Amino acid sequence: MHIPGLTNPQPLGSGGFATVYRAHQVQLGRDVAVKIDNRVLANERDRRRFLREAHAAARLSGHPNVVAVHDANITPQGMPYIVMELCTGGSLHDVLKKNGPLPAEQVRHLGVQLADALAAAHAEGVLHRDIKPANILIDRYGTAKLADFGLAALLDAAGDSTVTRDALSPSYAPPEAFAMAAPTVAGDVYALAATLYDLLAGKPPRPVPWPIESFDHLGEVLRSPVPPVPGVPDEFHQTLVRALHPDVTARTPTAARFRDELRGAVPVAPPAPVAPPPVRRAPEPVPSPKKRWPVVVGAVVGVVAIGIGVWVAIPPDGTTSAAGTGGTSGSGTAANAASDKLPPPFLKACAAGYCVAEPACYHGFVESGGQATTARKVGSCADEHYWEAYAGGWLSGDIPKVDSDDLLKAPEIAGICTKAALTANTRPKVDTSTWRVGVVGFKDGDRSYFLCMGAPGEGGESTTSAFGSGG
Repeated sequence: MHIPGLTNPQPLGSGGFATVYRAHQVQLGRDVAVKIDNRVLANERDRRRFLREAHAAARLSGHPNVVAVHDANITPQGMPYIVMELCTGGSLHDVLKKNGPLPAEQVRHLGVQLADALAAAHAEGVLHRDIKPANILIDRYGTAKLADFGLAALLDAAGDSTVTRDALSPSYAPPEAFAMAAPTVAGDVYALAATLYDLLAGKPPRPVPWPIESFDHLGEVLRSPVPPVPGVPDEFHQTLVRALHPDVTARTPTAARFRDELRGAVPVAPPAPVAPPPVRRAPEPVPSPKKRWPVVVGAVVGVVAIGIGVWVAIPPDGTTSAAGTGGTSGSGTAANAASDKLPPPFLKACAAGYCVAEPACYHGFVESGGQATTARKVGSCADEHYWEAYAGGWLSGDIPKVDSDDLLKAPEIAGICTKAALTANTRPKVDTSTWRVGVVGFKDGDRSYFLCMGAPGEGGESTTSAFGSGG
């Protein structure tokens, strides 16, 4: 690790997407924490978004319950990092693990402080999106502070289709997050309430098995009642239940409101009842493995219905519509119709649809049963890589949770990700006649798209690009 102005880096810990170091800031003579994300922000849009959100996070540094941000930038390899205040007291996860559940009044006091910090962040237009005990740190004076503001933008980085799903903490994430819905203020409120419940009970209010056993089971878990914690006053419990409502429209709407309810400063109504899950139809015969992907799409739509409380119908043409939402969803919306005219990231309009506009290269595919194939983008095609994008297009719905081979058979992909298209998009004087074909789905905001990928048939890593305008 080399960050300008810092010396003597020592690893403090690592997670699925980042490593945290303790380092010495020479200019001011103090120790700081440096969080370096291992995801690569390869295009200017994602770089600007990260820096913009990091700057907003820095403006929160004056709040006593937010970890101060000292600096943020991107390494030469394209990995974002944040230099933060060093909190030497560990996290609330550590406290819980060491001492067990906390007294109700202590948790209420912590909740008021953290909800106030969250309200300040939301006023600045910053969402946290991953509140949990491990992301609440204790400084040397014993003050609890929300950490990791400024990293939320990375959850949408264009180089990884499943970052949002994989990065969320299942037992603290709001139900709508499992349907890949856009993050909201109410989602942060849910996560904070789940965190406070964990501090009281020693476990989350709705422990989510991960990976999930089935979508039916996930729906049952996400809508299950929140059990009372012995010794916790009923009005405190009901405040948490309101903030943990699975229907976002019935949930405590803002962090400021949640703070005031925790203080007992505002009168509150009883929590709205939880609507039962949609009536299930009789199961249809399971198709052969070659036909798995439409079933998976249906399952994902089912999660949307369970997670955000709308009824979803699938007409014969495969489009989706949501009753009770004031309009349609999916590719039928005006917004999506307009975005359909724009190319997905890294692509441009060509005679046969969309072909690659700039070299886009990826590490090996990651495939596991019941999950969508993923691939992590490298900072430059001059870096070692296995796969290269050559074409692609928009998906009409969410990314099917199938492997690359099955996704290639999807009707809206089968005629695009072909060997003929690979050959047609190859740069002059490059031989791709023996290359194999794959496909990976990605998210771009609330839309999904796919990239057709090619890789040398003999395997091995490359340091050049066969497609796009550069070598």
